Amino acid sequence: MTLLNSPERPRISDVSLVIPCNHSREELIVLLRAVFSGTLLPKEVLIIRSGSRTSTQKDAPSTPLLDALTADGLSKVDHLGIQIYDVNFAFPGEARNIGVNHARGGLIAFLDVKTIPEQNWLERACENLKDSSIDGVWGSRSYDCNTVLAGLIRDAIHGRRPVRSVAGSVFRRRVYSVTGQMISWTPAGEDGDWMHRIEAHKLLFLMPKKSNHSYQGLDNKSLLFFIKKWWRYYHYSRHLPVNNRDRWLSFGLIYIALLFLAFNWNYKISAAILGSPLVVPHITTGLAIAGPIAYVLVRAIYLPLRRGVPFLSLFPARFCLMLLVASILDFVKTLALLLPLPHEYGLGKKASKLVGFDTDAQQPTASSRK
Repeated sequence: MTLLNSPERPRISDVSLVIPCNHSREELIVLLRAVFSGTLLPKEVLIIRSGSRTSTQKDAPSTPLLDALTADGLSKVDHLGIQIYDVNFAFPGEARNIGVNHARGGLIAFLDVKTIPEQNWLERACENLKDSSIDGVWGSRSYDCNTVLAGLIRDAIHGRRPVRSVAGSVFRRRVYSVTGQMISWTPAGEDGDWMHRIEAHKLLFLMPKKSNHSYQGLDNKSLLFFIKKWWRYYHYSRHLPVNNRDRWLSFGLIYIALLFLAFNWNYKISAAILGSPLVVPHITTGLAIAGPIAYVLVRAIYLPLRRGVPFLSLFPARFCLMLLVASILDFVKTLALLLPLPHEYGLGKKASKLVGFDTDAQQPTASSRK
């Protein structure tokens, strides 16, 4: 780790690192230690620290956090400074926008708390960006798992190959001018929407073959935690183009229509043409069974294998458990995409707040800079 008293002067890049944060200072310090242990350091680190909807500046001052970083030797590395922006309340997209607006570097990088970068993640990205035709480098995420449930969640949802992510990405400032800022009004899905806009504008982003950071937020969590997380993500991001709920609804309606057609097929045909060759024995039963079988084959076998899960990790013991976890989360996802929010039913603000959607949430404003 390179600190103030290090005999070796670290190499500084022209990268402004933006970190949205509403977690504990201990988790933030773990992340900053990893950043400052890198082979190439950012020009500056901008921490956008958000409180709750009801917090005030007195509730979450930046001074104790800055003092903690200073005591840990992390407030400065030679000419590198940490800037902390306290905001009353901000979703991740708005927090990143605030950071980019205050950034001074020619390149922007994003990291999140619990996403721990590799030592050479920034150096490799900057090497790629020496090619002026490249607009950015995606984050390439792997998932650290030390518990049975965390391993099942990883294999059922993410797989073991590196996953493209906004956290860990490094890009030129002009990218924000082309795509526009991240959506600020949603607590989830803003990263996928921004990635979708980058693809729509045909900007050239490289995807590293090897992971450049690891996510450490799956361990020591209950299944209920992941159910709530899936509900929150898809419920609030369902209006975004990246999560097209109409397409999800279409698949269900098509399958129901096929079942209805199969149920009436033989009856209508046999009534019209006795002994018709178009009569299919057991067509309704076959189609009713084919749907669940197709789901099992695709969801619990094809997708995990495609995402890098070894065959021997699926069978025999973990297959049923993984299928159970995937089925529960897919059911939650379906409900989250299709069920309207209370305020969309016209039930008022009180019901909306019960599910965590406050239509009067205060828009975040930067209140201090340290």
